[in-house]
Amino acid sequence: MAFTILTLMENHTGRDDLACEHGLSLLVEGAGRRVLYDTGGSPRFLQNAGTLGADLADLDAVVFSHGHYDHTGGAAALLMQNRPPRGVWLGRNFFQPRVGKEEDGLMDISPLLEESWMTRVGIPCHVVGEKPVKLSEGMWLVSGFTQGEPVETPSPRLLRRRNGHLEVDTFEEEVALVLKTPAHLVLVSGCSHVGVLNMCRRVEELFGRPVTDFVGGTHLMNAGDERIEATCRLLKERGVRRLGACHCSGERAGAYFEANFPGFFRNNVGTRVVIED
Repeated sequence: MAFTILTLMENHTGRDDLACEHGLSLLVEGAGRRVLYDTGGSPRFLQNAGTLGADLADLDAVVFSHGHYDHTGGAAALLMQNRPPRGVWLGRNFFQPRVGKEEDGLMDISPLLEESWMTRVGIPCHVVGEKPVKLSEGMWLVSGFTQGEPVETPSPRLLRRRNGHLEVDTFEEEVALVLKTPAHLVLVSGCSHVGVLNMCRRVEELFGRPVTDFVGGTHLMNAGDERIEATCRLLKERGVRRLGACHCSGERAGAYFEANFPGFFRNNVGTRVVIED
């Protein structure tokens, strides 16, 4: 069994013919399924898909990792053209308003996708809860993450509005995509707001084996040296062999991983990761 992960959008590109932006979109293929994981910060990922020869007309499903603008910006443009037969998958409380604390005030970072619009155009939304969802043989959706790692705590800068009040967003409802083969257990994440180590722990508990590969955002862009170094060390101790960080991972973390994690690579726009036994 083999899977491929093609990065359609993230913050960096090494090619003049591919656009980049603060956002993430990954096309995951394998086990008879084609799944789009996040839709970037705008419809520009559609342009990259065309350049890369990635046909998005026959997707089986669209999965959103969490409810932030930079993962949902191209959703409406995509869904107006293509309606995946297995619908859209997202976490609990996905449509809750969200804000980020900035030096000059609060910034709206809510999803650029409205629940009322989804209902009006007839696109079914499926919620990923505590129980993993099997999309196909070897392809799963996982949510229900919890805090636990001392070095990973919720950011006080990221808030959600609930019952009329702002509170720190704990991101338990983040949705990860897990790819399972005889030799690999791959964790695909949008931002890992709940913490990449916390996410690895949950996936390991569910599948009874260590995560071997991680692809996606680690949200270490504002992390201090202590957390970056601990994350690198503990990922290696857990048995992660390959780490393709991107999007919100940050330049400082990227440089540290590059120097200290043998299986690290920069998962820029156009990168194609192959998982095979």
